[in-house]
Amino acid sequence: MNKSIFIMLFIITIMFQSVLAISDPVEVVVLGVVTHGPMQPTVRAIEEVTAKYGSQVNTKWIDFESDEGEKYAQDHGLTTHMTILINEKYEYDINGKEIVFQWFEGGQWTKEDLDIVISNSLNPTETVSVSKSVGEKSNLNIYYIIGIVLVALIGVGWLYFRKKRQ
Repeated sequence: MNKSIFIMLFIITIMFQSVLAISDPVEVVVLGVVTHGPMQPTVRAIEEVTAKYGSQVNTKWIDFESDEGEKYAQDHGLTTHMTILINEKYEYDINGKEIVFQWFEGGQWTKEDLDIVISNSLNPTETVSVSKSVGEKSNLNIYYIIGIVLVALIGVGWLYFRKKRQ
């Protein structure tokens, strides 16, 4: 019986730790004149970085010149031809250097900067801090934690009633 309890607690601990490691996908919104020729190298740079993360990154492309783009820009106070918002933020501090994800890649930001911010959004470190926030978003998914707690309670209850029957 003691062995069963130990195994159950071990499994619950591993499950709980794995849930804490799970984070919501990073939301990347690209608001810009993305179909214009001069923007294509920047579009390709963004696609290259975001593609390597697969389902960990949700990328939404919004044409600045569309009705949706105009509304989004107005709602968020954006006026540039290209802004990349990572979890609703576009200004970051990377190792003491302020990075602004606006305009062309290679100007105020590089694809390496974008990669660092996305990677840090998935696995936070102290190398990146947010300078300006358009909105706040939590990466901790409370539903996973509630699910694990429920599984743990069911498991402990099952062990308890099993012991009582013997």
